[in-house]
Amino acid sequence: MKSTRVRFVRRTATAVACAAVLLPLTACNDSAVESDDAGKGSQGTHAGAKPNGVDKLAAKEIYDKGMQANADAGSFREQMQRSDAKSDLRLSATECVGKVDLLQHGSFEVIRKDSDIWGKVDAAFAAWAKENGEVVPADKWMHGGPENTVMKALSSYCHHEQFTKPDTADVEMTKGPVTRVGGASVVPITQKEAGKSRTYYVATTGTPNVVKEDSTTGGQAPDLVFSEFGVAVGAKAPAGPIVEAPQG
Repeated sequence: MKSTRVRFVRRTATAVACAAVLLPLTACNDSAVESDDAGKGSQGTHAGAKPNGVDKLAAKEIYDKGMQANADAGSFREQMQRSDAKSDLRLSATECVGKVDLLQHGSFEVIRKDSDIWGKVDAAFAAWAKENGEVVPADKWMHGGPENTVMKALSSYCHHEQFTKPDTADVEMTKGPVTRVGGASVVPITQKEAGKSRTYYVATTGTPNVVKEDSTTGGQAPDLVFSEFGVAVGAKAPAGPIVEAPQG
């Protein structure tokens, strides 16, 4: 894939690095919680949606259509879970709202709207950051732009390239039989490379959105669930006191 091979590495190898230091946290948003709400809000999964014929296509074509459909939705909810972290984010090309939990290292909330970024870390996260040479205030909303090192790190979980540069396939994939995910009819397509495997589930009715990604490698490998396609993110500045973010 144009970036799938890169993403596969990014979502596994970087997981260890992201658990070790606060900065940089680039590409730390890597997986998703399996949910019965997968596909909620999507044209591809609502009751009465008509078959879209995507399951008749070759695996690579299915992948491309699914990734493009997600981008064309303009926004969606992305849930992630792996062995050391989980997150629940609502995303668009210019907005991001949600929470990231590093499990053993604390959690933080993040809001991004265009070039404005707000973040609030809990006490455990602030203590972990301090151990790694970064001083950030706990339980206070911080504000800064993408040029601010700390805010850039926190917002790195907001992978806006999913909307601006959706993935296309350039490695072999295989197609499985139509099945169901969270009540939605989907066709699974699987990428296998270097002993690792990742399966993408694409809706076979309505809009052919990718509603779920599963890794079979375990450990640091992520899983993802996408839902609420096209639902407005509604990012806005948090209420209450806001402090300037440290540079890091």
